[in-house]
Amino acid sequence: MLRAIAVALAVAGATVFVQVPSASAGDLTQAEIESELVGRQIVWWEDGGWFTGRLTLGSNGSAEISVDRPEPQADVGHWAVRGGELCTEWSRMRSRAEKCYSVRRGANGRFVTSGGNVFEIREAGV
Repeated sequence: MLRAIAVALAVAGATVFVQVPSASAGDLTQAEIESELVGRQIVWWEDGGWFTGRLTLGSNGSAEISVDRPEPQADVGHWAVRGGELCTEWSRMRSRAEKCYSVRRGANGRFVTSGGNVFEIREAGV
């Protein structure tokens, strides 16, 4: 009897898991990434708050990033949208390896990446 209950709970749990929307549901499209993030000053932080900095995605595919914490550094590179994901490659950071993340809308007008970073648009002078 206990085994039957355990199996029923396992099946119910699997069914609930299958019904959860896929990770891509709600991700920004290429057009949305370009219209909402490109050319804007983005303040970013790791979801846990340890890493923070600023990011700018230029309309010509150029990118600038600063890391303010834990150790200040800055870099330049390139960005592109590939397969619906925002991809960046830096001149020095990450050994020049390209990394891609999906981006979705978060709370309070923020954006959240699949890599665990939060983006917030800051207007000039703010």
